[in-house]
Amino acid sequence: MNDREGAEAGGLDSRIAGLALERFRIDGFAGTSVGDLAGILGVSKAAIYYHYRSKDTLLHRLVDPLLDAIEACIDAHSTPNRPGPGPIGSPAARELLRDYLAVLTAHQEVIPLVTTDIAVLNHPTIGPRIRAQDQRLRTLLAAPDTSAAATLRAEAALGAIRLPLTTQAAVDLTDASHRQTLIDAAFATLKAGQTRRSSNREPEPPTRTDAHTDHTVRP
Repeated sequence: MNDREGAEAGGLDSRIAGLALERFRIDGFAGTSVGDLAGILGVSKAAIYYHYRSKDTLLHRLVDPLLDAIEACIDAHSTPNRPGPGPIGSPAARELLRDYLAVLTAHQEVIPLVTTDIAVLNHPTIGPRIRAQDQRLRTLLAAPDTSAAATLRAEAALGAIRLPLTTQAAVDLTDASHRQTLIDAAFATLKAGQTRRSSNREPEPPTRTDAHTDHTVRP
């Protein structure tokens, strides 16, 4: 049986994708070649190129479903009838964080590629898309505040959501209670600056009332 027949009979498409994800996460996208994948699978490079015309095509096969899902999540929170979460720390911001985490959890095996792999982050088509999505998320979470401080709080909140998935912490994020804990932490981070500003306000001077009026009779 030739490579093409073997590819069709043995489900090589899925095997290539699964192995590529594993090797990209271990050796990096730049450090993994098509020849490496072919050698591990025991097929020729031609068999891999039958399904994927380049390593870039294979990378898109892995990360595009995640980026498409993130795009849909952002769009759902940016419709004309729903321009954004509203004031920073609002319930709608919590909802955006919840929906974003749900997307990441559904695609968690790919998260390290799009958050830590320099070659992927600098990829000519994937990198700009990742950065544009991050910018939209920060803007939505910080709205309507456009200050640097609000942007930093939004970035910190997103980092709190991503970190356990990026580091592959031993936490099962398919568990609803664990996801809720993570959302609470991210939301608290988002609201931190607002709380600090409120606590730093100077107390209002006491309102003058009749009880405090000085009725001392002076000559």
